[in-house]
Amino acid sequence: MKLPEAFIRQMQGELGAQAPAFFSTYEEEGMAGLRVSLRRGWTPPEDFAPVPWCPAGFYVPQGLRMGKEPLHAAGAYYLQEPSAMAPAAALGVRPGLRVLDLCAAPGGKSTQIADLLGGQGILVANEIHPARARILLENVERMGVPNAVVCNETPARIAAHFGPWFDAVLVDAPCSGEGMFRRDPEAVAQWSAEAPARCHERQMEILEDAARCLRGGGTLVYSTCTFNRVENEGTIEAFLRRHPEFSLDPELALPGIPCQGGMAHLYPHQVRGEGHFLARLRKRGEERAELAELPVDTGEARWEAFAREALREAAPRRLRAQGEWLYAIPEGMPDVRGLNVLRAGVQLGRLAKGRLEPAHALALSLAPGEAQEEREVSREEALRYLGGEVLEGEMRGWGVLRCQRCALGWGKGSGGQIKNHYPKGLRWR
Repeated sequence: MKLPEAFIRQMQGELGAQAPAFFSTYEEEGMAGLRVSLRRGWTPPEDFAPVPWCPAGFYVPQGLRMGKEPLHAAGAYYLQEPSAMAPAAALGVRPGLRVLDLCAAPGGKSTQIADLLGGQGILVANEIHPARARILLENVERMGVPNAVVCNETPARIAAHFGPWFDAVLVDAPCSGEGMFRRDPEAVAQWSAEAPARCHERQMEILEDAARCLRGGGTLVYSTCTFNRVENEGTIEAFLRRHPEFSLDPELALPGIPCQGGMAHLYPHQVRGEGHFLARLRKRGEERAELAELPVDTGEARWEAFAREALREAAPRRLRAQGEWLYAIPEGMPDVRGLNVLRAGVQLGRLAKGRLEPAHALALSLAPGEAQEEREVSREEALRYLGGEVLEGEMRGWGVLRCQRCALGWGKGSGGQIKNHYPKGLRWR
């Protein structure tokens, strides 16, 4: 790989005697990883080595195309570069917290946070770019997240709406991408010596909005996938000068990652992963905003009829109708009216005349045994299903097709066949 001369000089100045070891990693292939969904319970093969700083993370052996497996479509795992698992691990998420992922697409860190929340608390995952926000939504739904709000907003509008409502905020900031050079030749082509300074200005704007969203006593993690001091230490130092209520957390510690003074550089010659930087900050004070909850509906006869027919426990859910769609809203969901919200809670189905047509997201959110009818399929049958084919077999009405107990989607029995209800826009060729 031909690296930019300005980048070579930059890294020689920053790393000194370690620079030769650093540059030697560009003669190697980049690291691939996946993070197992704690909701699905799938166990990777024994030759998948664990990622030290993420208990659910594993290294994928070279040559395997895990994105082409049915279990990927079923949300059994999320393909994620190992170093990219570190920022969410540093955030200290536990069930019940209110968490904001401010720059969330494509969704790796958001779905990692959701797993750590365990279905309790609220995750707001925001992405400013519309096309990337749609990808974020697809990944949140694929992983079966029940307690997320997916927004397509500017950080400034998020801050104005919520104020200091969140217990934890993650800013995985847009950056010059130096840490991705080994994996992405396009990142090399787009880099210039002026890029870090331009990115620094945008990062400072985003951090200002993030600071407004965090309650007193809360945690802010800032991360980039770049190496230079301008975007990393420089951005943090400038932010702290403006905000004396924040301080670096000296207790930051992640297994296998050298951390110092609340910050950590992940260099590919020191860890098994690509380039990353993160810093963990604490906010002093008692400031905290309270928001009204999103209003919910008391009941919907079409949902209740479908639940009696297709689900084992037709437990009442907190429902909210938006147009022709019905959603399940988790406890504590804030009122997000006024924001551009792609999805709040779980999409249950489309409200048609006299019935409810179940949504794909509902199938992916159901744990094994929650549907009346469930059929375990082989890998070959799963591939046919993902391609849109009808399967042979008996099924009474609506049922969930599963591969290794992980939900692929809905089927509907008719005359010894299982009609395919996998969304056409997601079908494999």
